[in-house]
Amino acid sequence: MRKRLILALLIVSFAVFTFAVTEIEFWHAMGGAQGTTVNEIVASFNEANPDIVVEAIYVGNYSALQQKLLVSAESKTLPALSQAYGNWTARLIPRDAVQELNSLISDPEVGLTDEEWDAIWNPFKKMVTWGDTVYALPFNKSTYVLYYNTDLFEQYGLEVPKTMDDLLFAAMMLTEDKNNDGQIDQFGFGFRTTIDHFMIFLRANGGEAIDIKPDGSVEVTINSPEAKEALQLMYDMAHTYKVALFQGGYLDAPFGDGQIAMFVETIASASYVDSGSRGKHGWAWAPVPMWKVQAPPFAGTDVVMFKGITAEQKDAAWKFMKYLISPEIQAYWSVKTGYMPVTEIALTTPQWKAYEEQNPTVLVPISQIPFGSVDPNVALWDDVRTILGTMVGDVINQKRTVEEGLAWAEQEILLKVANQ
Repeated sequence: MRKRLILALLIVSFAVFTFAVTEIEFWHAMGGAQGTTVNEIVASFNEANPDIVVEAIYVGNYSALQQKLLVSAESKTLPALSQAYGNWTARLIPRDAVQELNSLISDPEVGLTDEEWDAIWNPFKKMVTWGDTVYALPFNKSTYVLYYNTDLFEQYGLEVPKTMDDLLFAAMMLTEDKNNDGQIDQFGFGFRTTIDHFMIFLRANGGEAIDIKPDGSVEVTINSPEAKEALQLMYDMAHTYKVALFQGGYLDAPFGDGQIAMFVETIASASYVDSGSRGKHGWAWAPVPMWKVQAPPFAGTDVVMFKGITAEQKDAAWKFMKYLISPEIQAYWSVKTGYMPVTEIALTTPQWKAYEEQNPTVLVPISQIPFGSVDPNVALWDDVRTILGTMVGDVINQKRTVEEGLAWAEQEILLKVANQ
């Protein structure tokens, strides 16, 4: 009897040891179809790795995720992994909350090969690196493109704009009061009164809001001739020439309804543009028109690993991070969501090649990668975004002049710099 009991205990112990799994949480802000794809990727990983269980937790939108991360950092209840913008990560690094990845990337057994690391597009590597230290891997990345109504361009005999002068000309040609009631009902262009849309014009004009020096000091450059020209162009399109519809919210709905013929937005809007335009008119996208330079901003988050987890969880989290940037998963993620593959090698997969053959214009955003611009990955950028968002809204809504808006923004940012 005693021998049978010991044997039974050994069997149970062996079973527990054999089926023990490492559980980790991955917080994200991907809703809708994008969230469904995240869940599919997580399920695929869990199936391939029965000793690991990744739990994907949808926290809410980006604002909700940011707040939850900051609160959790204070209470030391951060997950193993999360999506994060670079400026969020920059706020968490000084709190000793973020796991550096250099040691994992260079690990001879579980690290990335030179080919795998080199395959990540250089701008995306820049977005996850602070000094010489890598603190994240890129995840959902997008860039801005020019969406345009192909039916209207054919009807009006217009070429797709390649420069800002072309854009203004096309916007003028496409703007109409079609029913002669004294109100414009078809605008040639549309833009949002946000910092993101302002930065499109500012960077195309060779400007920047702040400049981070090698020693970490900050030069505030927002009140510059380049910024004045960029903001003035937006104001003139809205009020002087009256060729642009402007609003705070997304523009896929007015574009689909024919209220605007062109607008600039990230490639992540493609599915919304398509559903809003289907059965009404055709659409396509093109590179952001060039001004002094070609510098469309990149958008999107990275995946960070947090400290405070066990060694087993760290190993599991790293394995999942590598899985996310593998060529096949990046191709799958891109095809399903519209985001860009973060690695060049993903473009060689059969799935991507079939997708590209069916949709040749997917190469438009890829072609912009060498020229794209990135946000400063400093904690200050969060405050700068808020200030510039307010400034753009005030100027376009005629609460401040262009000069007043830029001068106000400069002083507000200088105060933030002084109080760092």
